[in-house]
Amino acid sequence: MQRSLISLAVMALLGLSAGAPALAAVPAAKAAQVTTQLPRTAVPTHYALSLTPDAANSTFSATVTIALDVKQATSSLTLNAADLKFSAAAISAGPGKAPQAASKIDVDADKQTATFQFAQQLQPGSYQLKLDYTGVIGTQASGLFSLDYENGGAKKRALYTQFENSDARRMIPSWDEPFYKATFAVEATIPAGQMAVSNMPATSTTKLADGRELVRFATSPKMSTYLLFFGLGEFERATAVQDGVELGVVTQKGALDQAQFALNSSRDVLKEYNDYFG
Repeated sequence: MQRSLISLAVMALLGLSAGAPALAAVPAAKAAQVTTQLPRTAVPTHYALSLTPDAANSTFSATVTIALDVKQATSSLTLNAADLKFSAAAISAGPGKAPQAASKIDVDADKQTATFQFAQQLQPGSYQLKLDYTGVIGTQASGLFSLDYENGGAKKRALYTQFENSDARRMIPSWDEPFYKATFAVEATIPAGQMAVSNMPATSTTKLADGRELVRFATSPKMSTYLLFFGLGEFERATAVQDGVELGVVTQKGALDQAQFALNSSRDVLKEYNDYFG
């Protein structure tokens, strides 16, 4: 059986170096006890995320276009959002259709939601919701966060995401409940010389006029928001192929030789899985 080529990134990013702190050294943020369940009036089917992190200033800007199906007539859409500031919100019924800007945006910090009100009621059907916003890069392992370390005597900063259980909302306004599953297409504008990593393989890297790079990733399978991952930093990647499947191990620069054990172990594990499940 021919298997499609996928990339499985084993994130041994910083712990491989004796001089670098392991990810576990970063305390997780205290989980907010938020039990709000979103209205079932609409369901997402696809997120197209364009992300621009600013690691030096611990902020990011982003645009997300969410394909969704409205199940029952409504004049508002409520999504999960935490510590995000919205600059624009509009919805359209498809290509060639005039977008309708949100008439009001209500953010509830306690419930970690953002409600987008529309003057014209949304009838059942397919729509695209486009949101422009900014957010904060934290220092604790929730949402998009940074980790500082030293490599060769130089101070470095890497970015990672930790979305489980319910912290995707800190980077993407979304239906951030496991019940909702959708596909994800991620692109990121990053500094030259750094590597961006996500769930799926990078499909293209474009050099921009300002010296940065635009990296696009393949569309993911349908999954819950907490499974989405993004990482950025001065990384290197080693690969191997097992039974037609590409495996990848990502490390900080200069530690690639230390990744061989993880890569070999991954090959053995995948072989056992294939032998067992067929």
